[in-house]
Amino acid sequence: MLNSLWQQPAVRHALILFVLLRLFLSGWAMAAQLASPVPLEADEVVRPYLNQPILNDGAAGLLLGPWQRFDALHYTRIAAEGYSHPEDSVFPPLYPVLMRGLGGLFGGSHAAHLAAGIIISNIALLGLLILLHKVGSDLLGEKHASRLLVYFALFPTSFFLFAPYTESLFLLFTLASLWLAFRHDQFEWAGVLGLLAALTRLTGWVLVVPLAYHYWERYLGNGKWKIDPIGGWSPRLIRKAAAVFLPGLGLLLFLLYRTWLGLPPLGNIYAEYWFQRTGFPGTDLLRATQGMFGLGTGRVGELTLWFDFFITWLLLITTIWALFRWRQRLGWGLYAAMLLLFMLLPSSEFKPLYSFSRYALAFFPTFFLLALWGENGKIHRLILYPSLLLYLYFSAQFFIWGWVA
Repeated sequence: MLNSLWQQPAVRHALILFVLLRLFLSGWAMAAQLASPVPLEADEVVRPYLNQPILNDGAAGLLLGPWQRFDALHYTRIAAEGYSHPEDSVFPPLYPVLMRGLGGLFGGSHAAHLAAGIIISNIALLGLLILLHKVGSDLLGEKHASRLLVYFALFPTSFFLFAPYTESLFLLFTLASLWLAFRHDQFEWAGVLGLLAALTRLTGWVLVVPLAYHYWERYLGNGKWKIDPIGGWSPRLIRKAAAVFLPGLGLLLFLLYRTWLGLPPLGNIYAEYWFQRTGFPGTDLLRATQGMFGLGTGRVGELTLWFDFFITWLLLITTIWALFRWRQRLGWGLYAAMLLLFMLLPSSEFKPLYSFSRYALAFFPTFFLLALWGENGKIHRLILYPSLLLYLYFSAQFFIWGWVA
């Protein structure tokens, strides 16, 4: 059985890439911290451990300590204490619940929860890479699928896929949901996975739009603007239609749970603790432009700001391409468009375009397009070499408590 799995290009390529990067990042993290040792004490501004133990000794310090950063500490705190801190309540519960469950098998300590998060993320990442190769082979052809995998795995912020963040789990649920609907018409399972995606990250609800579009295209009037299926409604079609809205139900359940706990509305939490308010889409692009040239009051002149600005335009261009040039697979473009709109709604004077380079990992159509473009040798090098250099720099910054995304 193992030999038959190894013969599958998706499994073989994904596993090789996963193992190489996993081993490399472990060594790179040690090297980064040797070159620039992390102070042993917490700092609530630049090293906010959120009153949790600092892992800097022994095996835990070597293997877990470099990943004990930023959002990972919010997830471990939720795993241990639930939503006892209001600022944590912007994170949906599924990932920390899984951390708590798996971490409980190892004693339920902070280190156990962190290790559980890393295990969950890494298993999800391996599954994601295998699935992405399969999707790429079907949509683009096998010769492009391996390039797609390399571009995705070596994107400058892809090291977050190994971290105890929601990235890998959310992307696995999302890609599987879209693929089951678009390729196999399995709307029930697509809806369930979309619900899990929405319980993993707030943006999971946007899956309702591409799933609904594909359902309409597949079953309602042969793609014409009708709401009645040819031959009438059947229990099977009604069941599939209901499944389309499960990602939205995931968001609704999370909001109701927060209300039941007596927590303030999400908008209030984002404004008070995360310095973000809902604004006109694209406002942060203007603020980022000012900050890039030393103006404004927030992020000023940072490399990460320049990169986030570049990535935002890359996402805009590739999303427009997916909507208007890839009409035969419009569902992918609708997914990217809804995701981008949701990301552009928050506005912040202090941190415009915050974390856009990490959120870009969810834009599968962008990576599809890059894989197609990369068939040209010059473009391939133009994509791969800067990406690899930034991957090394950003991951090292993350390991020494430098903000990346």
